[in-house]
Formats: sequence, C-alpha cells, structure tokens
Amino acid sequence: MLTKPLGLEGWVPHEPVLLAALASEDPLLLIGPHGSAKSFLLEQLARALGLEYRFYNASLLNYDDLVGIPIPDEERKRLHYINTPAAIWDAEVVFFDEINRTRPELQNKLFPIVHEKRVQGIALDKLRYRWSAMNPCPSAEGQEGSLDVYIGAEPLDPALADRFCFLLEVPSWQDLSKEEKRQIFRDQFKGRHPFPVPLEELLACARAQFAALQLDHCAQLEDYILTVLDHLETKGIRVSARRATILYRNILAVHAARMALYKFAQPEISPQRIDWKTSALVALQNSLPQVVSDVKPDRAALLAAHRQAWELSQLDSDNPWHTLLQIKDPLDRCVAATQMGERVKDDDLSKLVSDALAAQTEPSCRTAIALAIYAAVHRTRNLHATVFETMAQDIRKVLRPGQYSHSGEGARRDRYRRVKDLCAKLEKEDSNGSQQRNQYAMNLLQGLLPDGYGTVTPDKVLKLFLSVYDQLIYSDNR
Repeated sequence: MLTKPLGLEGWVPHEPVLLAALASEDPLLLIGPHGSAKSFLLEQLARALGLEYRFYNASLLNYDDLVGIPIPDEERKRLHYINTPAAIWDAEVVFFDEINRTRPELQNKLFPIVHEKRVQGIALDKLRYRWSAMNPCPSAEGQEGSLDVYIGAEPLDPALADRFCFLLEVPSWQDLSKEEKRQIFRDQFKGRHPFPVPLEELLACARAQFAALQLDHCAQLEDYILTVLDHLETKGIRVSARRATILYRNILAVHAARMALYKFAQPEISPQRIDWKTSALVALQNSLPQVVSDVKPDRAALLAAHRQAWELSQLDSDNPWHTLLQIKDPLDRCVAATQMGERVKDDDLSKLVSDALAAQTEPSCRTAIALAIYAAVHRTRNLHATVFETMAQDIRKVLRPGQYSHSGEGARRDRYRRVKDLCAKLEKEDSNGSQQRNQYAMNLLQGLLPDGYGTVTPDKVLKLFLSVYDQLIYSDNR
C-alpha cells in the first residue's frame, strides 16, 4: 500500500515501520546496500505528501550548505544567514544520505537537527521529518566475504544512532524472491503508479490511531518492555533511558500503523483484532541502535527475548511462571522451579533442568549440578526420560567412584591431595541430617579424579554442589 505503488518489491513487511515513522514524525534511519532504493523511497514519499524536501549527501556536506551564508548583524554581535535554495530553514523534510560517512565535527552539528529540530539553538519551525540512510559498515552481519565492502563506511556514532527512533534494515536484491525480481524488471517501464488509498488519508488514519493509543495506560506493555530489556542486557545489549521510552512509543506507533494498513487493505478485519505481540516484535527489531554498530544484535536471541518477555507480560502475578521468567540465570530458574514443588508441572521442570545443564560449559560444574538435581528429584518428580538419561551420563561416574591413589606429578598430585583433605573434612562434619549429602559430595570429588575437573578446582566444584543441593533439599519451600 505504501511501497508497491512506487515500484518497490520486498518492502511490504516493512510498511508498518515506514507508516509509523510518518505518523509519529520521529527520525528514521534506513540501512542497506547501494541500489536498494533507500533514497528513492524517501524522496517519493515526500513528493507524494507535497512536502518541501531537502537532500544532503552527508559525506560531502559543508555546514554552510545547511544554514546558508552567515553574515554579522549591524552591531556585529550576532550572525544572520542568507537563505539559499539548498538551506534547511524552509524545509519540511530533510534527508541525510551516507550519514555514517559524515566528518566527526559535522556529526555533532547534526545531533540537534535530528533530535530537536534545531540549528544553532534556532528552532526549525517548518521541519517535520528527519530521515537518513547509510550503507552497512564493513564488519556488520552479512558483510563477511561479500563483495559489497564499503570503504569509509564506519559504525555510526552511538550518540547519533540513539537520536534515530526507527532503524530499518531494508531488503537487498539478494533478499527478493525470483518473482519479485521479475516484477522489478517489468515495473521500470510503467511510470508512476497511483496509491490505492490516498497517502494523506492513510496517514491521517494512522495518526488518529496513534493519538488514541497514547491515551491508554497499558501495564502489560510496560512489563513487556522492562522484561525484554532486562533479557537483552544479559546478552550485552544495553539501551539508554531515552531508548526505553522510544521503544514504548514505537510499539504504539507500529500498532497504529498496522491498524490503519489493515483497515484499508482488509476492511473486513476489525482493527481491534490486530495483535499486540507482532507489533511489539516489529518495533523491537527496528528500534535498537546497535544494528548500526560493529556488533549487531543476534536475530535469534532477539526473538527469544521477545517471546519470553511477552509470555511473562501476559501472566497473572500468582502464576509461578511470572516469577520464573524474571529469573535470568537458567540454573537459578531451575532451582526456583524445583522449590515450587507441584506448582510447576513435570514437563515444564524437565525443560528447565535441561536448560540449566546446557548452560554449563564446564563439564565438572555440569556434573555437580546434575548430581544435586538428581538427588532432589529422582524419587519425587516424573521428569522426561531424556532428562534423566542426560543427567545419568554426567553422574554415572560419580555415583560409584572407583579407587584412586595419590600418584601423579605437579597439578595432578596437588588435586589428589586437595580432594583427600576435602573428603576428610566432610567425614568429620556433624552427620545430623547431612550424612547423605556429604556422601554425595565425596563421591563427586573422588569420581572426577584424575582428570575430570578441567580448569575448575575441587573447591569450586564442591561449593557449587553444596549450594545447589542445600537449596533443593533443605529449602523451606519444599
């Protein structure tokens, strides 16, 4: 409805983001290879809306090109600017192309234009839209081994990237289907296409929906954003307070855009039936400034964080998963679920146990955890057979450890001696309620000899086992 009338193919999934940026009038950045119609799209949208449009190649831009010719006033205390046809003062739309090739000193002067609609502290009263485009930086995902390595294209300055509310990765030729490619061949001779719905009418509908959504307080949406950002932080994706509020606004704008698009494309579908989950995902995928950094967010990790956060936001506060999904560490989550007893179903606990074991990269630590969990659940819970089988592979050697001696040299000898000392200490402990626990611990320490500790010390393995075991066996919640 927005892009096909312009002869563009493969852009339809991105139309909610484009319309959201038009409706909210928030800054938009397009990222994609050369020849992917970034400039063409934005210029045609401005023309269709009848807006005063200014195009600037940021890699070649001089500041005088923006503001015109500066001259002092009669008292020589202030500067005035002689307006030129290319100056920004009367613009309703500005488009900065190649923005990640901008000289650093000029980037600082673009901040207030993109973020505040100001130049030198002077408000640009007519300016409504701030759009930009850039090629992927060489180290971005998809550039490895590619012929399209853009010399001089750098990761965008984080502060400047954070000024853009929407950051949209556009489809390349390689992303298109064969039929879409064929359609592009045919379409080049058809001239300008009319929009099936007047663009002003579609935009007015999206704006009205956006304004209405801002009046409603949505606690579930707030819960979703808080949770998904917490999960992303564990993956090294941190956002500013500005970005968190932008994400909330973007979800509303994308949802309003989807409602408007469906209203005209499929009038039989009530706008109220448009699902929030999809709107949240689309907004999240197109709101993170890290997409223009040299380390892009992993799409699979982003989707997983979204799904988990959305599930949590839909749960009642008394549902055990409301607590569990807020626990970031897989082992801590498994321990908490086990402590909840029958409130957590066996099928769910099976998955949590598998996740906890899979998260351990050190085999000796995984064995310690498997042994503690097995001791806690093998008589009381009916976990999946595959889960018990996985634990058995880890703990078989420690349930019945073989004989060992103090032979060996260097680190191996020291490890034997340390295990002997730890086992002696465990044997001397008060056996009141801890005899079975300590026997498990001694079996673990001895069963990992001679070379099962890897890079971990016996002390660390013992500490981990006792911590998990005590939480599971002696918890007041059990």
